[in-house]
Amino acid sequence: MLTLALETTGMTGGVALLRDDELLGEVVTGSKSTYSRRLIKAVMYLLDELELSWKEIDLVAVSIGPGSFTGLRIGLATAKGLCLSTSAKLLGVPTLDILAQNACLNLKERLICPLIDARRKQVYTCLYETEGFFVKRISEYVVCRPEEIKGFVPEKKEVIFLGNGLLSYGDKLRELFEKRATFAPNNLWYPKPSNCGLLAKKMILDGTPPHDPDRLVPLYLRLSEAEEKRRMQSNEAPF
Repeated sequence: MLTLALETTGMTGGVALLRDDELLGEVVTGSKSTYSRRLIKAVMYLLDELELSWKEIDLVAVSIGPGSFTGLRIGLATAKGLCLSTSAKLLGVPTLDILAQNACLNLKERLICPLIDARRKQVYTCLYETEGFFVKRISEYVVCRPEEIKGFVPEKKEVIFLGNGLLSYGDKLRELFEKRATFAPNNLWYPKPSNCGLLAKKMILDGTPPHDPDRLVPLYLRLSEAEEKRRMQSNEAPF
């Protein structure tokens, strides 16, 4: 099975091509340029380098969030368009799962806590434990203030943190968890498209059916700032 994986939820992202569990190629860049300008270029580059064609793609795996609202929409729209124009199936993979997979070889008895900066003094996060060579989610996906994380981590449990949320809140978490906290090296702070593809393959093997392109939506966890303002204005409007 040839899988094309797309990761567009943050400034650092890209594409990967995998045949079953084998990574054939991956392009990852950190850029302020919009994904509408660089995503298809990266896909075409990989296909050309690997001498593959669009028609050979069996599955398009796409990171569905949480993350940048604009990046999510571009990634999902591109994935749906590719599936509609080919015979490829579609599968959405939660971004926190993809990020947590970076720490899957942490073989000690530690929990894994990925953190994506959600702005407004909040992070997107979730808790995982290692199960073989994959991560297993053990909590809900949430958006919260960094100091609230301590409330849902079991006492005395050691935690490995990773993700761009550490750029703003690393000191706060070190203060809260003290010796229980370990930070992954910063080259592991960004979700990788290759992990998206690997997790998609595992989801299929575990029985997850392909997603309907008409029904798959981003995992936002909260409204955008503009949507929140519109809702507040609507609630305050006189009847």
